[in-house]
Amino acid sequence: MSYKLSRKDFLKGVGAGAITIAAAGTLVGCKSNSGAGKGIYTPGTYTATAKGIGTVKMTATFDANKITDIKLDVSEETESIGQKAADEIIKQLMKAQGTEIDGITGATVTANAAKECLEKCIAQAKGETVEEEPGQGEGPGGPGGPRGPKLDREAAKKAAEADGRVFGYAAAGNKWLGSAPKYDKVDETVDTDVVVIGLGHAGVQAVLGAAEKGAKVVGLEAQEQDMFSWYGEDIGAWNSQFAKNIGIPEWNLGQVIDEFVTRGGGRADPGIVSLYVKNSGPTLDHMIDVAKEMGVDSKVYTYDNTENGWTIVHVNMDYEKIKAGNNIYDCLDLTNYPRHPGTKTWPATVQFMGQYSAEEVQGVAAHSVLKYVQQACLDKAVKDYGTTLYYGTSAKVLLKDDSGRVTGVIAEDVDGKKIQYNVKKGVVVCGGDYAGNAEMSWALLTEYMERFEREGGLQKDFKSGMGGRDGSAVKLLCWAGGMVEPAPRGTMLLGGGINGPWGSNSMLWLNHEGKRYCNEGNVTGAATATARQKAGDGYLVTDSNFMQSVCACGIEHGAPNGGRPQYYQDLMNDMAAIPTGKSEPTQIRGCFVAERMGAAVYKADTLDQLADLMGVPAESKQTWLDSIAHYNGLCAAGADTDFGKDPSAMVPVLEAPFYGCKGNLGNNATTPMMVTMSGVMTDLNLNVTDVEHNPIPGLYAAGNCLGGRYGTGYSTPCAGNSIGMAVTHGRLAGQFVVDNEK
Repeated sequence: MSYKLSRKDFLKGVGAGAITIAAAGTLVGCKSNSGAGKGIYTPGTYTATAKGIGTVKMTATFDANKITDIKLDVSEETESIGQKAADEIIKQLMKAQGTEIDGITGATVTANAAKECLEKCIAQAKGETVEEEPGQGEGPGGPGGPRGPKLDREAAKKAAEADGRVFGYAAAGNKWLGSAPKYDKVDETVDTDVVVIGLGHAGVQAVLGAAEKGAKVVGLEAQEQDMFSWYGEDIGAWNSQFAKNIGIPEWNLGQVIDEFVTRGGGRADPGIVSLYVKNSGPTLDHMIDVAKEMGVDSKVYTYDNTENGWTIVHVNMDYEKIKAGNNIYDCLDLTNYPRHPGTKTWPATVQFMGQYSAEEVQGVAAHSVLKYVQQACLDKAVKDYGTTLYYGTSAKVLLKDDSGRVTGVIAEDVDGKKIQYNVKKGVVVCGGDYAGNAEMSWALLTEYMERFEREGGLQKDFKSGMGGRDGSAVKLLCWAGGMVEPAPRGTMLLGGGINGPWGSNSMLWLNHEGKRYCNEGNVTGAATATARQKAGDGYLVTDSNFMQSVCACGIEHGAPNGGRPQYYQDLMNDMAAIPTGKSEPTQIRGCFVAERMGAAVYKADTLDQLADLMGVPAESKQTWLDSIAHYNGLCAAGADTDFGKDPSAMVPVLEAPFYGCKGNLGNNATTPMMVTMSGVMTDLNLNVTDVEHNPIPGLYAAGNCLGGRYGTGYSTPCAGNSIGMAVTHGRLAGQFVVDNEK
């Protein structure tokens, strides 16, 4: 007969066979039925688990009247204590035919877990079912909270398959992962210590990092050599000697790490961020040392912020010095940080910008000279350490032995030749992200996918238009057992809010109704707040004191860049030259990135005139003017009681001439713009982990396929940290694979 007991009643005991049961553990087995016979038990085999040092698992077999066999899995217990005692525990349980045993000295925790398992198996054999009290389930529960429902990963995998999902990911009906290719034979075999997949920013430093540790290294790059180069110009590097040499002080790195994690809503892994922040300065300095050693043009690694210089450090300026009419080169502010109009920023970015341009220049990192530094690092690995590089060679699948260790990779070159690379140490995957893969982006970037679809976007268009970034590296890692970090997953949406020739800023923004809608200095929240607005025009408004606002801005990605002082002088000259009252905006030069992207600016004698020039709707105009007056009142009071912008950035809009810029509000830019910001999870050795958070021997990740770096998007306390993280984590991963894999 089958019946249920409440936990309270069950703990009091039931008949002669009364037992106790703990809250933790998993209960699995057969129920009794009315035809079970007259014995004590329903014959059969029953299983249970309980918490010891780890998880103790038992399988117990019963006939009608006795326990006939017990098997105990204590593989997660201490080897010299719990595992050693297993046979004696089984012997005592069998002899007692129950849980009344003496126990094992020194192995009490394991013995008690085994007794608990047997209690559960006995309960099942008697047809008894324990009904858990609310909040006291058998699963892991939330952090620090009560245990939840029991979990069964195999059942969850089957449920995901039935839903048409990839296990562990939310998107239904999307088979983005597919299956790993299989190879019956290869054309060539290469033996080495370490293979690095991908020779972008992370891969270069992984190659050199492993080679300098004495490893025989092979580097694989999918692009052909004559088509290959590096992208970007900024390296965010904290407390580098390069920065100290120009007078920038050391910063409190604990505060920096906390700011990273806070900006990401707690979604970034503090340990992964810490690895970057604490090691980025030495990584940059090492790269520069290599460039010097390998004979790179000294202009590449020499600080020079004049028009003839190539390499600078991203800083802002001192407004009081500008206001006093000082030479622009005497107005640099190297020490008064963090800037905190809404989020904190510090000078940490070395910018390999290349030549100054007096005109607008299109093309991302058009003049960057960072490529010369990276090439020098590759050259050193090849010439000094015998590294072999294979261009036009795409990794297709990672190889694992029966123990689960990654032992190599099969790749194909441009001619279809299949090459198997066997490794003694391991594989470091630095093959980039998935921004160019619409199917993967649609499945994994759930927040942005929802925004895009609500605007009428289709999956086929949900990708970066910048080429590459096909997600193949992420698939390699997942096929080998890795897991992409859970949602929300970010992408690099540049800027945020309503920009102007100064880039990301903390000036006053008004929506199409003429209302202020956020703390403009909080770049982390500004892009999302802007996306939440009804689609339409937004308006940035400032006045003759615009440089005060520019100097109050943070110095993160896309922010004002006083590190190239001539940019600020150009900005002031261009703003002064804008015709007042012109119906069409004037295109002027920007002061925030090397490309000198332009921006359209309106200029007026009055705010009323500015509203008309910018096309503020008639029904919104009075609200628009009232919002500016209200904002001026907050500035006068010294406190933003509406949204909390820092007083340092509360600059009123009072003195003619008045300036304005227009921007788009709403969900207009929600496709993956440059790169995705999520990747697979690792431990703090950058060793890729499986679904149970166990490291996969021989498998490491760095660059844009590494998870834990960001939260919901690209909001950080300095510019250039995407490349900064890539080179830093890459170098560390190359070192870790050599040091940790024996």
